[in-house]
Amino acid sequence: MSANNTAAGRPHEHGRVDLRLAKITEDAIQVALYDYHRSMVVDTVRVESFLRAIYNTVKPGDVVVDIGTGTGLLAVIAVAAGARKVYAIEEESIVNVARAIALANGVEERVEFIVGKSTEIELPETGDVLITETIGNAAFDEGILTWVADARSRLLKPDARLIPGRLTLMGSLLELPRDHAELERLASALYTFDLSPLRDLAVNKMAWDDLSPVSIVSEPRILIDADLHEAPVSVSGSCVLVARRDTTTHAVGVWFEALVADGLTLTNAPPNPAPSWQQGVIMLEKPLELIAGDEVRVVVDVSDDGATWKYLVERV
Repeated sequence: MSANNTAAGRPHEHGRVDLRLAKITEDAIQVALYDYHRSMVVDTVRVESFLRAIYNTVKPGDVVVDIGTGTGLLAVIAVAAGARKVYAIEEESIVNVARAIALANGVEERVEFIVGKSTEIELPETGDVLITETIGNAAFDEGILTWVADARSRLLKPDARLIPGRLTLMGSLLELPRDHAELERLASALYTFDLSPLRDLAVNKMAWDDLSPVSIVSEPRILIDADLHEAPVSVSGSCVLVARRDTTTHAVGVWFEALVADGLTLTNAPPNPAPSWQQGVIMLEKPLELIAGDEVRVVVDVSDDGATWKYLVERV
């Protein structure tokens, strides 16, 4: 009987532990969600740029489609700018907070929240304006090309206005001796242990960082320029970067310029005025020893909803 009691008690005890762990995990997820969205809401450059763009673009009576509405702030602003109806699309649980914010601002009857991916939902009417803040650190890495292309074909009127209307990926050569030194430490034995596979995770991959203008050793050039009114879901581009002084180049840095309304540009270029974004860094397998005037060709290909990036960096 004691054996049976023990066997019967174990699932109960394990279940209690699992529930506690699940609660802790859920709390951690909620805190992370808060931190993520808080960082965007308190970014005054980001918010004010979109606010100005919305007031310059939305006309009284417009139907607005807001993809990736997050906290719903931009949907609320669109109503304040005169939108008759806003379809605010969000697949994460933050949509529950967005509903509360809409209610707190008295616009719940004009904002309809739709839970899901924009590519998988239908709307009862097409939009006059598209708003999407799904701009990644490297412009295209949050899937914006896919969301916008699908919205153009199904969710918007043919002459719909887009916020943003254009995304440009800029590139520059970087001098990052400290970052490279850390990689090289992994290339050699650490306490006699081989950790070189860890180094392989970092080279020729996109990482995020807060770049100092001091690290930039070439004039930035356009890598990809995408008009979102017609851009496909996959894009590619190239540029030639010219070393402006003698240098050891360890990486290529990338950032975006977004045309959010006529004459209004938002960027995360160093020194970054919009701290809710960082910049992209592509660490080179081998540093390039350059003298002033040397040229380096950079080719970038972006596909798979912005998840797959391919790079080529070579001397000209």
